[in-house]
Amino acid sequence: MLRHSFLDDLFRYPTYFIFFLFVFFPYISFVNLGSDMQPYGLLVAFLLFFCLRVKFSFSQLCLFFLFIFSFFLLLISGVNFTSLRSFFNYASLFFISYISFYVLKSERFNIQTLLKISILIWFFVGFLQSIYRKDFLTFLVSSSRTTENRGVTGLAPEPTFYGIVLIFFILFLLHMDFRFKRYYILLCVFGIVFLAKSSMAVLFLVIMIFYYILTHASVKYLLFSLILIFSTPFLFFQWFEGTRLSFLLTNVVEDPAGLLLVDASLNDRFFHVFFSMKGFFDNFFLPNGFLNWNQYVLTQIPIYSNWVIVEWFSVGGRIMSGYGGAFYELGLCALLIPVVLFFELFSIYRNDVKKFLFFFFYINTIMFSAIPIGFSFFAFYIGFLGYVKYRSRLGV
Repeated sequence: MLRHSFLDDLFRYPTYFIFFLFVFFPYISFVNLGSDMQPYGLLVAFLLFFCLRVKFSFSQLCLFFLFIFSFFLLLISGVNFTSLRSFFNYASLFFISYISFYVLKSERFNIQTLLKISILIWFFVGFLQSIYRKDFLTFLVSSSRTTENRGVTGLAPEPTFYGIVLIFFILFLLHMDFRFKRYYILLCVFGIVFLAKSSMAVLFLVIMIFYYILTHASVKYLLFSLILIFSTPFLFFQWFEGTRLSFLLTNVVEDPAGLLLVDASLNDRFFHVFFSMKGFFDNFFLPNGFLNWNQYVLTQIPIYSNWVIVEWFSVGGRIMSGYGGAFYELGLCALLIPVVLFFELFSIYRNDVKKFLFFFFYINTIMFSAIPIGFSFFAFYIGFLGYVKYRSRLGV
């Protein structure tokens, strides 16, 4: 609830709408700020936070602690563009998740309608880019990057991010139950496979299916998985001949052990996870702060020079792993993030262990990838879980 009726009338609907706009379209850019993900969702959430009567749940208190802890790390590390970007990740995680919960709880917007409209916009922009022109509406984002052998970007900077957005939409939908839900899920799957053509997003789909089979094992699902495993390579080779996705699948079939050495992007992402977690252990679970990542990896690359594609390794101060970055920067305190997810998911699915295990394993697995910890969809997901929990307790 907003504190004053005047503020309520003046800010509620337009500000809530703008908040959701920037959460579901986080790459929309008005000025070049030097980063793909824009801070507008965080700014609106910050504004709304001071218009609310603040009351913390256990999960919100944990994320608030991480925000305060990251602020002190910022002061200790020193303030520059790199450290501010890391700090804003943890600020976004708290503020966007907090405001998402309270806005959804207010029931001023229908979450089903919001998701349906957002999915349709993301899908049809990508679809028009694939049949009309690849740069359709790309002027709305700060930077759009793709090549002839990759898919379209939608309203994201590159096909991988487009695919990740659609993955999160699927995740939201799986928590809900409404008519035609499966068709929206199929739209997202189609967008990932045929529009984004992102190897990372396709891998996330495979992991999702794997965890679902693992937690819901039955004869039917085992037969389905076997058919999928044997038919997928054939279909991809037929439909995506000459694409990067086809190249990666060919190497998975012919030389899976050597895949890490032939794809620079995969090599780069893998070693960002590896080095960040190694740095976490090397520092005895203590925080490394925001500014010594480059120095650390430069000491590690020579040790693993037979595996790291040195000329392609990204050394720019940014860790391309959500959880890897959090554990490296915050130390053991980063464990609060999966603890929050455990608490929220278990509160919802305490009577359905299969669903709890599926969602818990899946979201924690994909967050080791190059998804920033402050990604608006991830922060919204935590707030959304709080809302689902709230509704389930009401028996709705």
